[in-house]
Amino acid sequence: MTRISSASPVRRETDVHYRGRALVVELHPGFLTLKEKGKRYRVSVGYDAILSLGFKLLARAEAAEKKSKGGKR
Repeated sequence: MTRISSASPVRRETDVHYRGRALVVELHPGFLTLKEKGKRYRVSVGYDAILSLGFKLLARAEAAEKKSKGGKR
């Protein structure tokens, strides 16, 4: 595992494309930055916000599954 320090953020180009451009992810100690390759504008998102969104999506999927199982009696 690689520790991410403020002195050396990790930058990677992904295989995911948005509007025809590859997304570039930059990992920092407390947040990540996303940008379209070749563009200057960046979006920063905290890891805590990403985790919170992930849990919300998981809860939503579980509720939908529970609802669909409950309706098929």
